Amino acid sequence: MSSKGTILIVEDQVGFRMIYEDLLVDAGYKVICAEDGEAGWNLAKEKKPSLVLLDLGLPKVDGFEVLRRMREDPKTKDIPVIIFSVMGEQANVKRAMDMGANDYTIKGFYTPRQILSKIKSQLILFEPMQDAAAYKIQVQAGGAGAAKFQEEIGLTHGYQCPHCNVEMVLEMFPDHIREGTHWFTSRLACPRCEKAV
Repeated sequence: MSSKGTILIVEDQVGFRMIYEDLLVDAGYKVICAEDGEAGWNLAKEKKPSLVLLDLGLPKVDGFEVLRRMREDPKTKDIPVIIFSVMGEQANVKRAMDMGANDYTIKGFYTPRQILSKIKSQLILFEPMQDAAAYKIQVQAGGAGAAKFQEEIGLTHGYQCPHCNVEMVLEMFPDHIREGTHWFTSRLACPRCEKAV
């Protein structure tokens, strides 16, 4: 089976590491692991994985510091990071997302299969499959639902890119992970600078 990409698991609890390593290997991914934040940061720099599954409560260097270093380093700043933590408080979620995490999962709240689905969805967003159709739809403000959505995701000037003031588009990628038809993974992105919200 050919590898679909490399996932770095930064987790100090051996049980969690083993569960997710087995799950990801079975799904066709190459997996590398680190049991503390310092080792995780070094592996992220050296191996440049496709995605990092990052715990926050780590020895030596905590997950917030690992995330900060990753986002400040040009070699690792674009690697998707999914936080995987028991810290479910809204303040921690907001802090991690504001620092550049791509998703936040709470241990015990999601099943391993749901975590796998989140990993696959992030990889589709960052490295769309060559043979998969991608759809781009213009999003227009107006109506209570659009205004509420805009407020929820923190857009302050309508659906304009906060970096270059161009109207954003909704990018949709077919999600073949879920059963049934017409499931998509999506993100709002700027057609000029390609930054996503």
